[in-house]
Amino acid sequence: MNKLFILTLFISSSLLQGLIGRAQTQAVYQAGSATVSLEPGPADFSLALAGYGFPRGGRFSIDWKAASLPLSKFKSGKTGKRWKAVALANHFPTGTISVTAYKNRLLALTANDELYRLDAGNLKGEWIRFAAFNGSGYDVHLQSITIHSATLYGLSKDGKVYRAGHQSSADLSARALAISQGKSAIVMVGTDLCGFNHDFINSIKQEAYRRHGLNPEALLINASHTHFAPATQDWTTWGSHQLPDTNYLNGVVRPAILKAIALALKNRKPAWLSFGRGKTDIGHNRTLPGSDAPYDNDLDVLQVERTGDHSKSLVFLTGCHPVFKNEGAEGFTLSANYPGITRALLQQEAGIGDALFLQGCGGDINPVSTDHVKTGTDLAANVRSILRQPMQQISGGINFHVDSVQFPVKPWSREQIAAFRKENDNGRGDVTAEKNVRWSDLMTRLDQQGRMPRTMPVYMQTLNIGNWKLVGISRETVTSYSLAVKQLWPGKLVSVAGYCNDVSSYLPTSRHISAGVYEGNDSFFWYGQPSVFPLNVFETIIKQIKANNH
Repeated sequence: MNKLFILTLFISSSLLQGLIGRAQTQAVYQAGSATVSLEPGPADFSLALAGYGFPRGGRFSIDWKAASLPLSKFKSGKTGKRWKAVALANHFPTGTISVTAYKNRLLALTANDELYRLDAGNLKGEWIRFAAFNGSGYDVHLQSITIHSATLYGLSKDGKVYRAGHQSSADLSARALAISQGKSAIVMVGTDLCGFNHDFINSIKQEAYRRHGLNPEALLINASHTHFAPATQDWTTWGSHQLPDTNYLNGVVRPAILKAIALALKNRKPAWLSFGRGKTDIGHNRTLPGSDAPYDNDLDVLQVERTGDHSKSLVFLTGCHPVFKNEGAEGFTLSANYPGITRALLQQEAGIGDALFLQGCGGDINPVSTDHVKTGTDLAANVRSILRQPMQQISGGINFHVDSVQFPVKPWSREQIAAFRKENDNGRGDVTAEKNVRWSDLMTRLDQQGRMPRTMPVYMQTLNIGNWKLVGISRETVTSYSLAVKQLWPGKLVSVAGYCNDVSSYLPTSRHISAGVYEGNDSFFWYGQPSVFPLNVFETIIKQIKANNH
C-alpha cells in the first residue's frame, strides 16, 4: 500500500477521532448570527452626526455629487396644498431662497447655503437645520433645490446640477448573535450607534417579544458609541439640529435591529462555543491623572463554530471610545470607526463569516492613536492572537436577569438654576455656555410642568451562557466598573460591557465626581440630566451586583 496513502489515512482518522471526541465532550448550542445595514437611504437626504457638541453649527453627512436633471424640475414654490398655511404665513427660515416638499416634510434652502426641514405635523414649530456648507461634502453654492425620485437635487449658482448623498464609509450595521439551548434563548445585538434612549430600546424589546417570544431580559442591545453615526438619542441641551431625525430612527434603525434579531434567531444551527481572553493596548485613561489611572485592557473573544460546516462567528469586546478624527472630511463622514476596521479585517480570515463588536466600559478610555484605521488594525491583530491560542470550551445552561439601581435625583433650586442661566447667557455664541442655558431652560420646564425625574436609574443585565457570564451596564460606564465586576467572580469567565440598553449619561466613580472632571460633572449638563450621581454610585452598583449574584 502506498505510504503516502497510509499516512493520509492515519491523519484523517486521527482528525475524525478528535472531532468525534470533541463532539462528545463539548456542549452543543444552537447559534445564529445576522448583519443588517444601518446606512441611511437617499430619502434621508442629510443627517447630523452624533458624539461631539462641536462645531457649533453641527456636522452633517450630506455629499453633493454632480448629476443630471432637467432644469425644468427646479420650479420654485411647488410645495403642495399641505404647506399652504406655511406659505401664507411666510413662515420660513431667514433668507430662504428655495422651497420644496417631500412626503411629511418641507425643505428650505437659505442664501447662506443652509438647508432646513419642517415636519408636516409641526407647521408652527421650529425649522431644523439638516445641512450646511462645510467645504467638504457640501462645497457648492446653490440657488435652488428640488426632490425627484425620492432624491434631493440642488442647482448651483453657476447652473450645474448636483445630487445629495451621504459621506460614508458604508460600514454602519446592526449585528445580532442568537444562542439557545432547549427552551432558553438569548440575543446580543451590537449597533454602530453613538447611543440611544431607554424608551426606544424598550420598545424594540417589547416588539421582539411580541414577534418571537423572546424574553426582554434575554435581549441585550449595545452601542459601539462611534462618534460618526447619525444622532439617535435626545441630547436636549445640544442645538436642535443635533437631535435625532425621526425618519432615520424609525425608518432605518428600528427595523434594522428587529430584522437582525429575527434573522439571527432564524439562522440558528448546532454550534460549539469557546472563550478566549488576551490584552490590547489600543486605549488609555483620558481623564484621571497619575500612573495608577485605571484601564481594563482585557480583550474578550467568544467564538461560535458550527458543528456542520465549521463556519465561525466572533464576538469581541473591549472598552475604548471610537473617536478621532473630528476634522477634515473624516469629521463629516459616517463611519463605524475602529470597530468597523477590526470587523472587516477579521472577516477576511478564512472561516470567519461575521464579527460582532460589543463596547466595554470605555467611558473614560480614548484610543492612543488618532488614526482609527491603526487602532482597528492593532485590535484585529490582538483578536487573531487570541484565536491562535487554546480557548476554553463553554458548556452549561442559559439564564438571564435584569436589575436596576434607582438613584434619587437632587435637583437644583430655582434660584440656582436662574443664577446659572444668567451667568452663561453671554450672547457670545459659546457652545458650552449655550448648552448651559438650554440645560437651565430644560430644568425650568420640567419643574414648572411637574415632570422633574425623581430617580436616575442604572440598569444591569446579566446573560449566563454556560460558564461564561456577560454583564451589561447602562450609560457611559467608566473602566473601573469592568475591573470591579470581574473581581466579584475571581477565576470565572466574566465579561463586562457598558453602553447597554440605555445611554443617558456617564456612569462615573467618586474619583471622577470629586475631581470635577468631564465624566463626573460637565457631561451631565450635556446629557440634560437633572443632577450628577452621588459620590457612592460606584460602591452602590458593585454592592448590588454582588448581592444579586446572578
